Formats: sequence, C-alpha cells, structure tokens
Amino acid sequence: MFTLNNHLELRRVTISSLLTCIYLPSIISVISYKGILYSVGSGSSFYILVLIFIAELIKSFYLSSNNEIQSKKNKAKIRVSDILKAFGFLLGVTFCFFLGIILFGAPVLDKHEETLMLSSLLTLLSVFPLVAHTGVELAMQLLFGVKHFSKDTIIAMLVNNALLCVCGAWIGAVVIPLDWNTPWQQWPIPCYLGAIGGYLLSNVMTVLKVTMMSASHKYKFLNFFVNIINKLHVSK
Repeated sequence: MFTLNNHLELRRVTISSLLTCIYLPSIISVISYKGILYSVGSGSSFYILVLIFIAELIKSFYLSSNNEIQSKKNKAKIRVSDILKAFGFLLGVTFCFFLGIILFGAPVLDKHEETLMLSSLLTLLSVFPLVAHTGVELAMQLLFGVKHFSKDTIIAMLVNNALLCVCGAWIGAVVIPLDWNTPWQQWPIPCYLGAIGGYLLSNVMTVLKVTMMSASHKYKFLNFFVNIINKLHVSK
C-alpha cells in the first residue's frame, strides 16, 4: 500500500503513471485513425514496440533520478556488462513468454511472428521497467516473490503494472474463439490490446489512488475508495 510519507516517491509515481496515460492512448489513437489498428501484432507494427521502449526507458530514467550528485553516481555504475546482462535476461524472458503463450493455446505451426511480437510487448511492459529500475538480480527476486516491496512505492507500482499487463493479455484471449467473425478477433490482436489495456488500467488506478490519498485528509469518505483500489493491487 502506498503511503504519504515519501512525497518525492509519490510525485514520481504519479508523473510516471500520467505519462503512460498520455502516450499509450496516443499511440492507439493514431494507429486507429490511420486504419492500421488491426495490424498490431504483425512485424509491420514493430515501430510500436520501439516507441514503447523509448517511452519506458525515459520513464525509468526519471524514476531512478534523485539529485544531481546521485544521478552522476548512478551513471558511473552503469557498465557494458550490466547492459549485456539485462539484454540477455530480457531475451530469455521473451522466449519464456513465447513458450508460455504457445502452451496456453497459441498457434504452434504458424503465426510465430505474431506470437513473438506479443511476447516482446509483454516483456517491454512487464519486465523491462523493473529491470531498468532495479537491475536484473532484484527484478528476478521481485518477480518470483523472494523480495518484498512494501515500503517502495515505485517498485510497488512497477510490479502492479506487470501483473495487470499479463492479466490483460490473458483476458483478451477470451474473445478469440468466439464465432463473431470480426477482424479484431484475429490472433494476437485481442491479447496485444488486452496487455496494453491492462497496463494502462494499472496506471490509471495508481493516479486515482494517489490523488484520493492526498485528498483523504480533507475528505474522509475517499478512504473507502482507496481501500477498494488497494485490494485490486498486490502491494504489501
């Protein structure tokens, strides 16, 4: 559960979530306006992954920044070996997502490109922000529940974002076997958009929670809604 004790953490969490609430709907709106929404998940939509990568990388720099002196120390600690380790870890996560998606019913003999694009999206939205903020070792501990994150609002937000992103992709698969014969039911469009929707929903919930927490001292009834949102999050 987030606390109001660390105002700097809360401000970073809020601004980061607001940026997500701006850039993701903007991307979807643009590709929908251009009539290429149904091409997401194919190799031709690789630029979407590039845009998401750049946006999440910028957000990670902002979340990890402290004062000027601390920022210089953090930059000095970044080594080529750390970057290569993170890159290898993200490739491994993408491969695990790829196999997991196939085990959950994705086409085995074809649609490999689409499955790979979905796997890459899930890696970018769920695991990459954690790795960029905490490093490979701590990210693994957080993902497997070895490390607790009760007092770190930034990590709590990142873990919640990851879980809702994966849940969104899983829920999106529900409409694929239905016989509606609509273009957006084609693999992996529902899962692709579901992952983005789940990630966006988590960020919207974070903004609402922090806003209501800040106003709850003046309006006590808001605590009721804050408790409801807390139950939907996994923060301990």
